[in-house]
Amino acid sequence: MAARKLSRCLDPNSQPPPTDVSFLFKDDGILVKEIKAHKMILAIASDVFNREFYGSMAEDEIEIKDASQEVFQKFIEFIYNKPLTWKDYDLSFLSSLYYLAEKYNVEDLKDEIIASIPEHDVTKQNVLDIAILAEDHNHHQPLSEGLYDEVASFVMKEFKGKFHRIVEFFTEPEENEKHALVIFKIFKRLKISRCENCKQSPCMNGQSVSLGNFVPGANVTARQGEGDYSKIKKLVGIQTATCFIGSFENGSVLSRYCSLNQVNPPYYVYNCS
Repeated sequence: MAARKLSRCLDPNSQPPPTDVSFLFKDDGILVKEIKAHKMILAIASDVFNREFYGSMAEDEIEIKDASQEVFQKFIEFIYNKPLTWKDYDLSFLSSLYYLAEKYNVEDLKDEIIASIPEHDVTKQNVLDIAILAEDHNHHQPLSEGLYDEVASFVMKEFKGKFHRIVEFFTEPEENEKHALVIFKIFKRLKISRCENCKQSPCMNGQSVSLGNFVPGANVTARQGEGDYSKIKKLVGIQTATCFIGSFENGSVLSRYCSLNQVNPPYYVYNCS
């Protein structure tokens, strides 16, 4: 009961006990914002604050240079047990908040931030930005891993595990080249399952059919041609060293003439899309 009422200490309308420490936020040396708090409450939550407030160099005014006033305010509110809805804050904001939790050794806050990551929306528009954020915080391993894992989870669901589509998405924009390391780390986390069509991992979509990679039942597309040449849609079986049996979209099989089903040189490519 008492712990739930701690947040009242931040409410001036509830006549809280007087504060005894101020955190200052300056711009070009000029004070622009200030957060007041109680040393004892902060010291109970953080051994770092405890040493800072009750050590030989104790101060009553502390300038904060490595966090914004908005982020630091939420950090203080968490310590005072004020309810926070994590989804209301973007992942960049929460990463800055995680930095403070790490700096001041507030383990509960770190755990809650990590647990909240899956609550945030990942889209094709922001997925690379989130991965870049993960890399920017690679010195905070649990946070970085949590962000990268969420990116990998989205990518697998969005592209249904089809590796060729994933590669195209991340590599087609030329500006992504500068993020090669980040994209590589995303790929490392992908649990690519075997393609349902070509039965391979990674998928052989677009690769030429050959005797060495022949997969009965796989969908294929003709490279060029006309008439019967371009109508075969599925591999059925190997007929000779240079011919395979194929079927049309309606399931009927074409196998009489090898010239219509050439494997060597490759005339068809796997169609796994």
